[in-house]
Amino acid sequence: MSLLNCKKIRYAVASAGILFILGIALQTPRLMFGGEYAILTTLLSGSGLAAMVLSPAIMLIVGVLAMIPGVSRQLAMCNH
Repeated sequence: MSLLNCKKIRYAVASAGILFILGIALQTPRLMFGGEYAILTTLLSGSGLAAMVLSPAIMLIVGVLAMIPGVSRQLAMCNH
């Protein structure tokens, strides 16, 4: 069993994209409501920031793992 395969790479890219979009969506209440609901907007904004930071972190981790020679050889057979 390999560390990464084609299916796991696709899942990681999709997850990173969903996290990025979710992060943007969670940041918008801060713009819309401002200081009216301070606690709620702070919680949502913090969660959105965490999602937006986690998204590129996932992509970087997958990219580094894909550079391992054994994994790279197996990923060469993926259909693009």
